[in-house]
Amino acid sequence: MSNTAQMAMLRSYQQIIGMGEPAVPLLLEELQREPDHWFWALEAITQESPVPPEAKGKLNETARAWIEWGCQKGYIS
Repeated sequence: MSNTAQMAMLRSYQQIIGMGEPAVPLLLEELQREPDHWFWALEAITQESPVPPEAKGKLNETARAWIEWGCQKGYIS
């Protein structure tokens, strides 16, 4: 799906958000394997946004920011 907002409204995506904090390490590990659009879910679950303004809209840089955040918070190593 090309529209991230539409993707985030899919039932399956919303169910992942509904899993709450236990989904965070899984999403971060997925970002490590292959950057994808899990940022909306991560923000919704964590209520945080570790992505610097200059990285917004850049998939790899945004993924890297979330992965670094996850390491700092102890979600992944």
